[in-house]
Amino acid sequence: MKNKITKLLVPACLLAMALSGCGNDVSQRGVDDGSSTAVQANATTYSITAEVNTAYSAQKLGELASLGDGYKFAFDGSDNDVRFSKLGSSTVSLKATKDSETTAITLNVTVVDTTSPVFNGIKDITAKAGEQIDLKAGVTVTDNYDQNVDFTVTFDKDDADHNAPGKHTITYVAKDSSGNVASRKATLTIEGDPSQTTTTQATTASQPVSTEATTKAADPSGKSDNVKFYQDRAVIAGDSIAYGFCAYGFVPYEHNIAKGSTAMRNYDDTSIFMFDPTGTDLSMMDAIKAVKPSLLYVSMGMNDVNLVDDQYYCERYKDFIAKAKAAVPDCVIVACSITPIAATSNFTDINKIRACNEGLKKLIEELKDPNVVFFDAYSVIVGDDGMYAAPNTTGPDGIHLSGPCYQQLLDKLAVVLDQYGMKDKITEIESKR
Repeated sequence: MKNKITKLLVPACLLAMALSGCGNDVSQRGVDDGSSTAVQANATTYSITAEVNTAYSAQKLGELASLGDGYKFAFDGSDNDVRFSKLGSSTVSLKATKDSETTAITLNVTVVDTTSPVFNGIKDITAKAGEQIDLKAGVTVTDNYDQNVDFTVTFDKDDADHNAPGKHTITYVAKDSSGNVASRKATLTIEGDPSQTTTTQATTASQPVSTEATTKAADPSGKSDNVKFYQDRAVIAGDSIAYGFCAYGFVPYEHNIAKGSTAMRNYDDTSIFMFDPTGTDLSMMDAIKAVKPSLLYVSMGMNDVNLVDDQYYCERYKDFIAKAKAAVPDCVIVACSITPIAATSNFTDINKIRACNEGLKKLIEELKDPNVVFFDAYSVIVGDDGMYAAPNTTGPDGIHLSGPCYQQLLDKLAVVLDQYGMKDKITEIESKR
């Protein structure tokens, strides 16, 4: 996959979030501190989340509290925007006015850094064989919070001899102190006699840059030797739960075609959802076609269960699979079941999730497509009661998954794919491209 990455990664800290108040959709960016999923209209204190070093007007801060439509907000004694310069907790007082009635409210603000570093100066490089090349020359990184952010430069994992004449893909990755990651790719073209040797280096004035992968998967569980094989190839399509694979660092952004509120019922509505794994805004299907995965992991449904029945959900899923196969015919597709909610969550009736999952499993069995596999992610997360998510597997909202769950899913996925001989199939697919 030759992808030019310009979209910056949103980190893991927003995955354990509360609902934003947008209907029944699960938002990718929450405004509540996780202690509740709704704000009482008669309360005077509200909890919100704000971005560090970002200017907020009184109106914007008030809207984050989700009091409802029609309110006008103002600061006490000042009209200037407020900017939070430190991570952690802060407090802001506002006046909320509606229908000529003014109420004093207090905002308990959790200040977070969710903005990735920004690269400058990255460009394709052309050099002569035998020439010494500094891959970091002219490249800088700026960040909204950290003053200094180092970065790594790596060659494509399949590049056996990156000093040989020809084209080589190099990846620049920067990670700030909050865990936000930026990834950009460039092409190194070496011209000249194949017998000549080129020396490439990526150094700063202080220290050399590692050529190891910046994100390293945990050791396999022992149940499958192929966890890393599948993880390296998996492209994730879906909602905010699916996005966790990217946010927690299990897949890079160029493998992410997922974002909050995406649903099987409306993933193809381009007025709402656009995806940019290649650096260009695309519909989900166009993004899948552009990335051209050999392994596509599909996880959507949490934003469907309260709005459509299981029959319509499965009809849409069947249509999705058909379109994905048309976009990339030589691809293994994993149809992932909806994960369970915590027993404390009132987001939906757990039986609605179970009905959709049963319908999806039946659908995949009836398709009898050797390249489409049903993956029971629900059973990986469910607790001993067989109904709700196991303790410590979800965030404060009882919906989104904790970081370790994604490794559990990858471990179990590898076992399932091994049972279908998918490693050999995927290897064959890639060899013919």
